[in-house]
Amino acid sequence: MNKNKYLLNKNNEKIYVETYTPDNAIQTIFFCHGITGCRKGRTMNDSYFQDLAERLMKNNFKVVLFDFSGHGESEGNDYDVTLSKSVSELKLVFDNEVLDKNNVSFLAFSYGAAVLCKFLSENKDINPNKIVMYSPCLYPLDSCFLNKDSIFGKDIVDAYNSRLLEKNGFVIVGAKNFKFGMGMINEGRGFSPDYLKKYSDRMLVLSGRNDIILDTKYNDEFCIKNNIKEVYFNASHSLFEEIEDVFKDTINYFISK
Repeated sequence: MNKNKYLLNKNNEKIYVETYTPDNAIQTIFFCHGITGCRKGRTMNDSYFQDLAERLMKNNFKVVLFDFSGHGESEGNDYDVTLSKSVSELKLVFDNEVLDKNNVSFLAFSYGAAVLCKFLSENKDINPNKIVMYSPCLYPLDSCFLNKDSIFGKDIVDAYNSRLLEKNGFVIVGAKNFKFGMGMINEGRGFSPDYLKKYSDRMLVLSGRNDIILDTKYNDEFCIKNNIKEVYFNASHSLFEEIEDVFKDTINYFISK
């Protein structure tokens, strides 16, 4: 069964939530989307994450998709998006949808992986069964936001170095005209993915060989150091070019013992 609703975040902004619930759910999977994206995929015209949710529901998983504020069908300004705000919204949705904190798994894409890491580090009573990450932004500043070689980060670097980002409070980046706020840089300075090490035996990372948004060497080093399985596809950051194989690996991982 597919349902949708709105929840109010701390700023009284409506957060759009979409749930896929089978008759006999064995556990709940939460999806955290990437920056400039949404619960559907890269844009609101996509539907591939909803398609994945349908397939997971057929395997008796309840799946929760939602849009962070400033994205998709949720309210809020894009330039107000920060890691801490996104974490609070994940907690809002999580508390509304989960009864058993020891019977949940997570799927996170790009920026959503940083949100998930911070969320778990702040809610240590949650013990996820499994975690799947697509092109995770585990080192937001180094790998992307302040990386001049990133097609997403190059505009931010220029505005940051010229002090325009600090002066204006945000910079417009990417083809979607997303307003990236200074608050994201400030919070990124104190972020570390190290908390995820404790889940290394239950994590799968899926990455694209042709990623021009992230410098994937940071993820590679993290995965090797912590013995986390990482699989590469001949795809871009979104993994869209091989999304069917990505989804097959995802479903197989979630249903495996």
